[in-house]
Amino acid sequence: MVAPIPVVVGVGQVANQDPDRIVHPVELIVEAARLALADSGADLRDRIGAVYSAPLSVFSEARGAELVAEQIGIGPGQRHQSNYSGAGPQHHLAHASREIAAGRLDAALIVGGIADASVRTARRRGVEPPSPPTSIWSQGSDGVDSELQRVIGGWQRPYSAEGAAGAQMPSSYFAILASALAAAAGHDADEHRRWYGELLAPFTEVAATRPGLAWFPAARTPAEISTPADDNRFVAEPFTKLMCSFPTIDLAAAVLVTSVEVADRLGVRSESRVHPWAAASAKEHGAPAERPAMHRSQAYALAASTACDAAGIAPADLAAFDLYSCFPAAVELGMAAFGVAPGDPRPLTLTGGLPYFGGPGASYALHAIACAVERCRAADELVAVGALGGFVDDFGVGVYSRREPDRPFTYTDGLRPPPSHVVIAHTGDEIAEVIAATVLHDRDGGPTAAPVIVRLADGSRLGAQAADPAIPADVAGTTLVGRHVRVTATPDGAAAVWRPT
Repeated sequence: MVAPIPVVVGVGQVANQDPDRIVHPVELIVEAARLALADSGADLRDRIGAVYSAPLSVFSEARGAELVAEQIGIGPGQRHQSNYSGAGPQHHLAHASREIAAGRLDAALIVGGIADASVRTARRRGVEPPSPPTSIWSQGSDGVDSELQRVIGGWQRPYSAEGAAGAQMPSSYFAILASALAAAAGHDADEHRRWYGELLAPFTEVAATRPGLAWFPAARTPAEISTPADDNRFVAEPFTKLMCSFPTIDLAAAVLVTSVEVADRLGVRSESRVHPWAAASAKEHGAPAERPAMHRSQAYALAASTACDAAGIAPADLAAFDLYSCFPAAVELGMAAFGVAPGDPRPLTLTGGLPYFGGPGASYALHAIACAVERCRAADELVAVGALGGFVDDFGVGVYSRREPDRPFTYTDGLRPPPSHVVIAHTGDEIAEVIAATVLHDRDGGPTAAPVIVRLADGSRLGAQAADPAIPADVAGTTLVGRHVRVTATPDGAAAVWRPT
């Protein structure tokens, strides 16, 4: 008996760009799901045995899979919700494809979306939002109220050197990583920031081709992206505002996957079909500071090579990518994972990227998959989606093509690179070398913090915060990596602070 062959047969994407419309995220997700069903050209609702959803919010117990299934008339079956990770949708599509290939499912629907622009609109009007925001950073400078702050503990990360240094939010976490990437490339702070402008300018050009979905569908020059200005302030050096994911949006997506046999039986058009060839998921053992080389992810590279090997291809065979792009450092990690050199002409985004298309919570990768399907339908190409999440420790890769693969679909999950042996210290008192750093900026107040990761004399690493509130302004715009600083224990001995030597 021939194993079933999974195939994506429908995709749907929606954006609420009406500034007067306030929606619940499930409204948008249901709309996207109906578009995906219609896109298939066949009624597959009775065949859908599983619905997968990204989380609607870290502040809510509502589960999107159950709500969407009920509203579009899908019968009893499996309901899955991912953890809050940008890699979740890729994991879901891979899991559903594996279940279909094993004959345990006829079809599955993967959904996700947020309505955080609606939350902000409702608050500005003084009315109760129909749902809580997706996360504590999705309301930008408006922040979140004390009641929402009260429940943050449910998603806080375990102890890390980055957290001890004061790099708590995604922008600061990735900015710390960016400094290690700059050092590995031999760039000073200004050079790396300008390189990021060159890297992201093509993303804006792609976003400009999607005016009905992208939040900022306008092409920008590298200088516009990389030059600090009143309307492009620093967020966390070297990231300007135009380099950062924009999460205050209303976006949703849905992807419908079934088997070739079911598609044939129900008359799904051949031009609608795109095949997942292979997928892989991998996790790091800890945060970037715990890895021997902070500027690389062995897990991301392992997921990329495993997926390509399972598909029977080399990364050079891929015609296009959508690499997770919450910040440009994430794109660099993806490039390294797939062996893509700077200047490679192949597209690195199919949506326009999280800063310009928009960053819909933990569901962005579903838009990437939908756009990969559109790209494959239009051309006989191999396309890869590279997704990441957690705190730069969770990775998922999928390879797609309109061609039916020569090999059975394979999803390899649970991958881990070899354990690292970097020791993380909790405090210290010595002269130490900075190996990663950033300067954080307030919207109106300029430099406010300067988190650093240092290497101690015994080879362990330590996260430290600036010992004096004047230090961030003094070191802003400079390259701290490679400098030596004095670290000392805090009065309670539980952490460390630093000051210039």
